[in-house]
Amino acid sequence: ERKIYSHDVGVMPSMVKPLIGKALADAIVQPQNEEEIIALVRWANQNRIPLVPRGKATSGYGGIIPVKGGIIVTFWNMRSLVSVDADNLTATVQPGIVWQNLETELAKQGLALRLYPSSAPSSTVAGWLAQGGFGYGSFEYLDFPRNVVSARVVLPSGEVREFSGADLDLIADAEGITGIITQITLRVRPLEEEVVVGGRFANVAGLTAAVKEIVAEKLPLWSATFINPKMAHLKNNLPPKIEHGHPVEEHGPKLPEEYLATFVFPASRAGEVREKLEAIIAKHGSLLPAELAHHEWEERFSIMHVKRLGPSLIPSEVVLPLENLEQALTDIETGVKQPLVIEGMIAGGENPQVVLLGFIPHDERNLLYNVAFALALSTIEKAKKYGGRAYASGLYFVHEAENILGAQRVRRLREFKGEVDPQKIMNPGKILDRSLMSTFMGIAGNFEPLIRMAGNMAKVNVGQERMAGAGKRGIPDNVAWYAYTCAQCGYCVDNCTEYYSRGWESTSPRGKWFFLREYMHGRAKLDQKWVDKFMACTTCERCDVECPLELPIEPSWMDMRGALIHDQDRLTLPPFEIMRASTEQQHNIWGAYQKDRAAWAKDLDIEFPDQAEIAYFPGCTASYVEQDIAQSSVIALSKAGVDFTYLGEDEACCGIPMLVAGKWDTFVDIMKHNVTEMKKRGVKKVVTTCP
Repeated sequence: ERKIYSHDVGVMPSMVKPLIGKALADAIVQPQNEEEIIALVRWANQNRIPLVPRGKATSGYGGIIPVKGGIIVTFWNMRSLVSVDADNLTATVQPGIVWQNLETELAKQGLALRLYPSSAPSSTVAGWLAQGGFGYGSFEYLDFPRNVVSARVVLPSGEVREFSGADLDLIADAEGITGIITQITLRVRPLEEEVVVGGRFANVAGLTAAVKEIVAEKLPLWSATFINPKMAHLKNNLPPKIEHGHPVEEHGPKLPEEYLATFVFPASRAGEVREKLEAIIAKHGSLLPAELAHHEWEERFSIMHVKRLGPSLIPSEVVLPLENLEQALTDIETGVKQPLVIEGMIAGGENPQVVLLGFIPHDERNLLYNVAFALALSTIEKAKKYGGRAYASGLYFVHEAENILGAQRVRRLREFKGEVDPQKIMNPGKILDRSLMSTFMGIAGNFEPLIRMAGNMAKVNVGQERMAGAGKRGIPDNVAWYAYTCAQCGYCVDNCTEYYSRGWESTSPRGKWFFLREYMHGRAKLDQKWVDKFMACTTCERCDVECPLELPIEPSWMDMRGALIHDQDRLTLPPFEIMRASTEQQHNIWGAYQKDRAAWAKDLDIEFPDQAEIAYFPGCTASYVEQDIAQSSVIALSKAGVDFTYLGEDEACCGIPMLVAGKWDTFVDIMKHNVTEMKKRGVKKVVTTCP
């Protein structure tokens, strides 16, 4: 569990890990309220134990990675919407509330978020305030801290202080080095229907000219984003979604492999925006068909979908002034010879900026990943040539803190940190603390041309799924590939029924995928506790729906159950063993006698023919427990004039419980039995009420 909470979405190069320090937390805590946080902070301060606040770990800069061990503080138990002030358009929330959940709650009251991050389905409000940054809605509302009214914070001394106005600079973008956020009041907006307009541009010059003209015309857009041609190309080559081993649909409409922009504004502004916007797009490029524009907008939270073709991504994220976008982006895309996929976000205001969320598909299993990772530094150095900067400092880019936040703000943070945290217990190694890691990264940046050359040469095969041979230590190849492919984005976490009931990430798909990576590298043990975690999944498939990479998660857990129980003969859960014994002896999971299977039909005035093309299959539960289901079903079929047969005492369990239990031999035997009995009666179709 400590390992799972001590990492984020990024994949640290193996050769860099030794430079971090003690990157494994000593403990994980989940406080229930502010009072518990106060007590924790005071105790930690007295004992000089580091504290690392953790939202949902959706940033890849190492901001939540411990460098001196200590305690990671998570906020699963503090995730409520506290209050809404509809008159003043504000909402007060606890730190752990997820953006998407907050948006849903606000919509019930006719309100909406002003802006939200690209990781909104999993990231938390306090996490984004501590990290800082831009998102959807930044064209109108700029960065998130500008939209915060106040933040309530527990300082390292245990004192509780509320920050607002200019003092928010001591909390926002500070990555938890000055205190633990316990409550935030943020500004919201009235809920309105959104209008989406898309544009396609043959080159970056056309895209830049269009955006500059939109800004010059002061069109009141809410959001403006774009992707580059390489992103469009890889999206077009994504594998189809798989359900139970079968492709169910192609991923989506084919995208033009150009710069594709998506502009969004409230419907109330359509009169003053739409015609002018479409004219500007047509002047510098052409309009994107409405279907494609809406598809891109609906897919906005799936920017890491292309990780399916990696299976890894190297982050290359920078912020640029809009005026230099054309030159900077051209330089970056021509300088990086590896495939570079980019989503850009435009932040308006007096000095418009562009956030480039760039990723380089690669393979963390290959030693060349260590070399290619240097291209992240190369991208930053190129951005700085054009007045840009790194997106965030985190653990890796502490040496860039002044360039990111400004020298004056860093000085103010340093003074405040010295005042409230002289013991330096709050998230050490971030923003202000120069470490071996930050020193190394700073030196490496001075040799940008050389590291870029090496990074460009460190190519691996990407662009398609490569499952064959991926498995290690008894893990099936497909499961192993998906484990590395998983973006660790956390979209599945809050939606997992096991996580919701237990509250620990090891029970979630994200936690299990991470464990499998560690196990295949020999850094974790697959003991009975972990076997039970794979067996405890309810197979509800909610994770399959939420996963932005469309990974077949539930089928993968089924494959794991087969590997663990059927192939490796490990122990399944005791209830499954009871079901197996009953199924093998009496052909049902309820421990009832096979001779009583058809008892539910004895008092019905219905005769079942020996031969029919349709058979009714009630299953174990309808036969023994909820018999009214079976009785009502056959009455309905009879009254509908359906000619059907019934296996009676020859019917056996459908076998699905044995498949779920990993008892595949029993599943195969029972399935063959039912198929044989159906064929004896000439059955071609089956009607079932088996749940």
